[in-house]
Amino acid sequence: AEMKEEIAKKIAANLPSIMPYSYQYTTEALDMENTIREKMQQLTYAEFEGVLHPAFEEDEILLIFVGGVLGLMAGVVQLLIFYT
Repeated sequence: AEMKEEIAKKIAANLPSIMPYSYQYTTEALDMENTIREKMQQLTYAEFEGVLHPAFEEDEILLIFVGGVLGLMAGVVQLLIFYT
C-alpha cells in the first residue's frame, strides 16, 4: 500500500507537465477529428438535422426574430431603391 501511495504522489506531482503530451497522444491515437468527420458525412439529412437541432433549439426564437428583422430591413432597402 505504501508503494501505491508513493507512485500516486509521483504521478500527481508530474501530472501538470504530462498533460499536454497525453492530450496530443490521445488526439492522434483516437484520430477524433477524422472519425467525427467521417461519421457526420455518413448521416442522412434528417439525422444531421437531428444532431444540430438541439444545439440551436434554445436560441431558435431569437434566430427566427433576427431573420425576420433582417428580412424586413432588406425589404425596406428594396422599396427605397426601386420605388423612390
